[in-house]
Amino acid sequence: MSDSTSGALKRATVPSMLRASGAVAAGRIAILAAGLGSSLLLPLALPQDRVGIYFIAQILTSGFAILAMTGLIFTAPALVSAAAAQGDFGRARDVIMRIQAIVVGFGLIIACGFWLAERWIAFGENAAAWSGVLAVVALQIPCAALGAVQVELLRAIHSIRSSAFLMAFPNTVVTLFLAFALTTRLEPNLHQVLLCSFVGYAIAAAVGAFSIFSSCRRWNEPAKDPIGMPAIIRRTLPNLATTMVLFGLSQVDMILLTLFSSLQEIAQYGIALRISTVLIMPLSIANSAFAPSAVHLWTLGDRAGLQKSLRMLVSVATLLTFLMYVGLASLGYTLVHLWNPHYEDSLGLALILGAGQLGHVLGGSSGILLMVLGDERVAFRITLATGVATVTLCFVGILVGGPFLLASAAALCNVLQVFFFAKRVRDRFEVDATVLALLRAKSAAPSTSP
Repeated sequence: MSDSTSGALKRATVPSMLRASGAVAAGRIAILAAGLGSSLLLPLALPQDRVGIYFIAQILTSGFAILAMTGLIFTAPALVSAAAAQGDFGRARDVIMRIQAIVVGFGLIIACGFWLAERWIAFGENAAAWSGVLAVVALQIPCAALGAVQVELLRAIHSIRSSAFLMAFPNTVVTLFLAFALTTRLEPNLHQVLLCSFVGYAIAAAVGAFSIFSSCRRWNEPAKDPIGMPAIIRRTLPNLATTMVLFGLSQVDMILLTLFSSLQEIAQYGIALRISTVLIMPLSIANSAFAPSAVHLWTLGDRAGLQKSLRMLVSVATLLTFLMYVGLASLGYTLVHLWNPHYEDSLGLALILGAGQLGHVLGGSSGILLMVLGDERVAFRITLATGVATVTLCFVGILVGGPFLLASAAALCNVLQVFFFAKRVRDRFEVDATVLALLRAKSAAPSTSP
């Protein structure tokens, strides 16, 4: 074996579970903190209708970035990991470079479409506010798509720490700019904020490219089994439909608001959605750290150890989420009036959405268990079925009761999804990931006494 291949093998060695999980958890905290920071500062810097347009612009960026990725967010890790596992690091290098080229190419095509579309779309009474927005979105799309794929590529070559923080850059740059503007009493406008978001995506893509180059720079041997761009595209296209469906289901409430509500209501709901996302942070962080351990315990056949870990995880996550929800419910009204009284409705929406998040946390790590223990097909079917229910109920909710009934429908379906996840986990793996496992453990404890 050559020295370069030997070195590549060392660099491709899987990092320890603890180190990898810690990096992922830290990355998620950074992403959530940056998102929350920008959400709290945006209403202090921009009028409510401009905040609504900002949220729509981010949805457009994410949606068309997923289109530009053509399903490579799923295909890329499989292709790269398979090549590295076979010792064909030349093929792994070529796949990584060609995947990035494909994403950039499709991203630029879509960006050109946005440049042209802005001339033909009628924005009505909001035409002045929308002027130039789609042009900035067009700039963001290739960078956002490239950054998201680079995260998966870095994970595939086990550069976990490099991948963990990439997607925190856009909101971090926006937060820093808004903090500077508010501190210095500048009056930022929507275009400046969107340009900061673009700069963040561009930084993420640049850092991702540098990290990939640093990890692969010694993979200089030719590919033993070459693969061209047409073959990669043919393999990934079936995944495009899956990624688009999953994106649509995850953003159904914001998409319906965009179609049927005012910009002011979109702003209110968007802030509430980001606040409620913080409530699930304890479970999200715990899952990222727990996933490798779950695989390890299941592989060893240690079902008792797995059940004990699940009880500990759900108890800590539920306690922290419950305390945050109680704090939001008891102090939220006062804090909103100190922050920005025009967003009082956001508190009510956040409490409704937060109740759904609390219900989700009660289900523990059910969803992640299905994904990491090899039952991802059933997990996808459950997601698809509950997604259809979400679309239906949210559609009825927005037409009948506006944003509040929409939020209630979204929260209900959030709980419904984790209920079916938990039921499948009990049936398939004979462990209980929900908070009910704590009650069963307490009821069983007295039986050991004389």
